[in-house]
Amino acid sequence: METTAAQWSELQQLDTRSRTIIDAARECFATHGFEETTMVRIAEVAGVGVATVYRRFGTKSAIVRYALMAESQRLAMIVADAMHRSAGPVGALADMFAAFVGEATAPELLTRSLRLSGAAGQLTDFLSDDDVIQQGRGLVAQFLTYWQDRGELGSFDPEVVAELFVRLTVSFISNPRGVLPLGDTDAARAFARRYLAPLMYPHPGSS
Repeated sequence: METTAAQWSELQQLDTRSRTIIDAARECFATHGFEETTMVRIAEVAGVGVATVYRRFGTKSAIVRYALMAESQRLAMIVADAMHRSAGPVGALADMFAAFVGEATAPELLTRSLRLSGAAGQLTDFLSDDDVIQQGRGLVAQFLTYWQDRGELGSFDPEVVAELFVRLTVSFISNPRGVLPLGDTDAARAFARRYLAPLMYPHPGSS
C-alpha cells in the first residue's frame, strides 16, 4: 500500500478523537509490541469504545500506517530542532544525524517492535515510499540551501546530497544493527563529521 500526499494531508485533518486513537496505538506498539497490541487494548488506552476504533480505521493495518506517518513527523521535528539549534553547517549536520540515530535505536521507538513482527513488510514499504523519501529530502535540502545562501557551503546540488543523507539515515530504522560506530550520540556526531560532512564540500570539479 502506497503512502500518498493525500494520506499525509489526511493525517493532519484527523479530528481529536481519531488522533487520540493513533497516539494510543503508537504508545501500545512501543510499549507492548505489535503482536501483543489488540484493537481492544488501543481502545482502552485511547479511552474510547472498541467499536469506535473499528468504525474510524477498520483494521490494525490501517492504524499502523497512520502511526508510522505520525512517528515520522515526530522524528522530523526532533531532527529539525537539533539542526536549528546548531551553529555552522558541520555542527548542525552532526547534531541532526546524532538526534536521528538516537531515536532510531531507542528501545521504545514504535518501529522497533514492528521490525520483528508481522507488520515488518508494511514498515519496509513505508520507509521506501516515494513521499517519505521526498519529505526527508526536502527537509535536509532546505538545511543545505540555507547554509549555501549564507556562503558557508560550496556549489553543489543540495537535492542529491540530501537524498544520500536521507537514504542512509532511513536505513537505521529498518535495521540499526551493523558495524558503523554509532553506539551513542557522541559517536554518531563523530561519524557524521568524518564521513557525512565531506558530502557538503565536494571536491573541486566534481559538481
